[in-house]
Amino acid sequence: MTTVLLFVLALSCLCLQIDIAQSYVIDGSTSSSIISRFQDVQCKLFMTIDQTAPPVVPTDDNNKNAYDDNFSSVATGSKLGLPLDVQFTSGACTDFGMNNEALLLGNNAPTATSSILSLQPLNEPKFVTLSGQQSVKVTPGAYACQISDPETKQFFFRFFLDFPEGATRNDVTLPAERVYFMSSCWIEDDNMIAKARKWKEEFQSSLTLLNTEIEELKKDNTVGLVERTRRFPQYVELLKQRRKLTTQIEMLQERFPLERPLMSGPNGTLFLKDGVVAVKREFAGRTRYHWIGTFSFKDFMDGVDEKKEEEVTKKLMP
Repeated sequence: MTTVLLFVLALSCLCLQIDIAQSYVIDGSTSSSIISRFQDVQCKLFMTIDQTAPPVVPTDDNNKNAYDDNFSSVATGSKLGLPLDVQFTSGACTDFGMNNEALLLGNNAPTATSSILSLQPLNEPKFVTLSGQQSVKVTPGAYACQISDPETKQFFFRFFLDFPEGATRNDVTLPAERVYFMSSCWIEDDNMIAKARKWKEEFQSSLTLLNTEIEELKKDNTVGLVERTRRFPQYVELLKQRRKLTTQIEMLQERFPLERPLMSGPNGTLFLKDGVVAVKREFAGRTRYHWIGTFSFKDFMDGVDEKKEEEVTKKLMP
């Protein structure tokens, strides 16, 4: 394959990056529009509280994509598993303190129109110890959904509940305080995850072609010194294109959860199946959220059946 054709392929891949950065108009109605998809939806969760001392996870003043939280490599030792059912209501949260939770507000200042809605627990999670079955008291909280990255059309989906008495099993403790849940979601019709996987495949295909031609130039011993000198700028250009393609692949992997499991959410949404459970701490006048475990979405009771979820997962997985 000629260098000219490879160069055109590389440029076409570079043009795809423009699609990633396409304009996505975010106005005051955007968060309200997506949060309306969760109203009055019931959800089954499973919390896993871990024994390990937690690291800091991204906060409202240090936002990163939620799927960058590498909690899977931290979870070790004993665990406390808690099945939890909740309802994302359509009612506005009326508690002043809850309405001022920075994690839910994101970069928005609290206003009369802030889309922070009430979250109701539907059960008291239970677990078994040597003393028998234990129940965990949980009281209402709130939830919100804020745009995280307009270019990737990712939304932060965050909520909290209060566990006033906490829970302990062996050497694992759920603190007696407010507990925060962090995940991400997308509007399924935007098809951003599938697009990102397609872009990555095309980038990698072009990168393979570039690497082939670079190796051919390096191994060609049939030409003399003059010809090698003449081809040197061509070789340098190929190396530049390879760096660009490599950078684009890295950008895609950083900005999209291409290797993480996804599941269908309510009313045409798409969720990361797993998220982070954290508690809030103050350090040097700044808020930090400390990882204490993970949670998984098990089911949304809005008519999304298991067959559809499996079809969506198969379509989106590599």
